[in-house]
Amino acid sequence: MARVFKAFDTNGDGRLSMDEVKQGYLEHYGKIMSDEEVENMFRQVDTDNSGFIDYTEFVIAAMNEQTLNSNDKLQAAFKMFDKDGSGTISKEEICHVLSFGNATGLSKETVDAIVKQVDDNGDGSISFEEFVDMMKKVSQ
Repeated sequence: MARVFKAFDTNGDGRLSMDEVKQGYLEHYGKIMSDEEVENMFRQVDTDNSGFIDYTEFVIAAMNEQTLNSNDKLQAAFKMFDKDGSGTISKEEICHVLSFGNATGLSKETVDAIVKQVDDNGDGSISFEEFVDMMKKVSQ
């Protein structure tokens, strides 16, 4: 998944614009997407209505609804972020995964906003249960 996302993300900003999605589909799948198809995709996938598809939204969209509720798939997705295996996702781990090795990474404000949206108990990190709740909300 990360390889496809990076290939589509031609400007390397960690998010996909409508133009990048259209171009990516054409270059990598040989498929021309109409503006209407891309707009429909964004309505379904761009859950924060930012006008872009970030990596988290991309990962969620890549899992179909049937396997999204599978505990194995949820654990695999969680482990992708939980690099140290602590059972929680720290702000540093979010920054590491979502910045794709970019030296500048994500801003502190962006990471704080991500954690705030998911961290129900307010401890500053994301537990597996909070991650599962977030994934289920997004898939509905």
